Formats: sequence, C-alpha cells, structure tokens
Amino acid sequence: MSEDAGKAAGGSNFWDKFTFAIKGEKGTATESGWLTGAVSSVGESVNGRFELDPESAESIVKTAEWAVGRLRQQASLARELTSMEPPAKDPGSEGFNSVAVRMFELGADHVDGELKQHRDLADKLRKALDVYQQSDQQAGNDMKKAGGESSDGGYLG
Repeated sequence: MSEDAGKAAGGSNFWDKFTFAIKGEKGTATESGWLTGAVSSVGESVNGRFELDPESAESIVKTAEWAVGRLRQQASLARELTSMEPPAKDPGSEGFNSVAVRMFELGADHVDGELKQHRDLADKLRKALDVYQQSDQQAGNDMKKAGGESSDGGYLG
C-alpha cells in the first residue's frame, strides 16, 4: 500500500476533520465523549459534525466493514496483477508489460486508498458508538451491584 493512500491533504486520515455524534435518548456522544450544551437535530451536518441516531450509525459501520472485506479481496487481486510477466522477451511485449504493470500499481494504490477510507470511517464511527453504548453497559453493571454480588440484577434477582 502506498504511504499516502487515503490521507487528506493535511497528512492525516480523511475522516480526522469530521466528528460523528451519536444522538439518542441518553444524549449525544462522540468518539471523545459526551457532548453537553445545545446540539442540532439528528441527521444534520454542522461544521464537520455529523449527527446520527444509533441505528443509522450501526448500519453505516456494518456497511463500511462489509466494504473493507470486499476491498481487501480486491486489493489482493490488484497486487497480484502487478507481478505480471510479459508473454515474450521481445521489446514490444516488455514495453507494453511495463506500462501495464505501472497501471496495475496505480489501480492497486487506489484500491488501498479506498480500503483505508472505509476502515477509518468504520473505526471512527465505532468509537462514537462505543461511547454511546457504554452507558448501557454501565447502567447494567449498576443494576447488578444494586441487587448484590451474586444476583442476576435487581432487588428480586
């Protein structure tokens, strides 16, 4: 994979300039934590911030992860094309082959860039979802503690 595949002009990954906020009944969470104060409505993009409901965010993560799997396969096949040998050791075949191999290298770099962008999107959005979902896990742990150590949760457990 080329060193700059999928990077934004600033040298970081493409998605670094965006914030994904998961907005639901519990509040609004980003990969950095919970937002406080006024926030816009779900589905809006504000100054590089995209707000999504948890279900939409999960759907985007699953789709991006699916794309990553497909792009990994394509990247492998694209790299295999770069090792193509000319059919004969004559100047015409060798000249054409060197141009074709370079074309395949550029194509493979492009696939690598797409792979990186989809992987980075899934990772960034997953972090925001994890922050949002951790409050559910914490609430469950708190309920279990309230019912006692050996309890399955609650006062009756």
